[in-house]
Amino acid sequence: MTDKNRYWPPVMIVVMIIWATFYPIIKYVVVDLDPLVLSFYRYFLGFIPLTPFFIAELRKQQTKPAPSEIVSISLLGLIGITLFSIGLFYGIKLSTAINGALLTNTQPIFTAILGSILIAEALSKKKILGVAVGITGMILVVTNGNFKTFDLGGTAVLGNLLLMGASLVLSLYSILIKKYAIKYGSIIPTWISMISGTFFIFIINILRGQSPTQLLALPGLSILLVLYLGIIGTSLTYLIFNKALIHMPVTTATSYKLLIPVFGLFFAVIFLGEQAGLTTLIGIFIVVSSVYIIQKETKHPEPSKSQ
Repeated sequence: MTDKNRYWPPVMIVVMIIWATFYPIIKYVVVDLDPLVLSFYRYFLGFIPLTPFFIAELRKQQTKPAPSEIVSISLLGLIGITLFSIGLFYGIKLSTAINGALLTNTQPIFTAILGSILIAEALSKKKILGVAVGITGMILVVTNGNFKTFDLGGTAVLGNLLLMGASLVLSLYSILIKKYAIKYGSIIPTWISMISGTFFIFIINILRGQSPTQLLALPGLSILLVLYLGIIGTSLTYLIFNKALIHMPVTTATSYKLLIPVFGLFFAVIFLGEQAGLTTLIGIFIVVSSVYIIQKETKHPEPSKSQ
């Protein structure tokens, strides 16, 4: 590891800590603000600082995205931004920040399954083991081990299912947008999908009669937290993580996400007073272990300088 690269591990840990704060912050803010209005502001404040980087990257491209590709990437925004947001923000509102930090970071489990179906990626025995272990852990977390009283109408169970759904659609988005990221680098398709997904969220809010001006009625602390989610937690961390992919293997960078449920649990307990029962803790351990197994098995190519 060069002197320059040795600074990236602690930087990545900081990024994971920031992402882990999302879950208690969302849980705190959605008490006073509609979940999809909060989601709108997160991405609206997120894509604006990314715009200069998008323009600079677009100018460097010899081949620009065709109109049909822009439409396709925009529709992916409906999946990876809009549907993901519905699952994430409403899921946390109905469930807990602890479960949000865990269940929305089970993407490698769903990606392993969807990858074998959609793009014919090999599903090795070790991956199958990781998927099976992960599903077992997710069931424990979703039901809290209470299989006899499993009730889809229960808000906690419904919230957990929404969080799993968020992870599922984000995995689907990641697989489908991969070809555009390879062709144009990651900033261009991410910016297009983010702005389109934000637009879809805005339209849904208007149709529901939810005005973005709700933000102005929030206490000062909540407004600051919303700004933090968008500018620091979305725009800045994305740029840092994207830069880190140039200096370390993708597998190594992705493995740091195993820290998110751990830090998320810590912040939820400290700032919200949430408690995780023994069943939930066991489920968290099982899911994190399964994600480790899957990521350890997956061989990712080194990223190109365009990422």
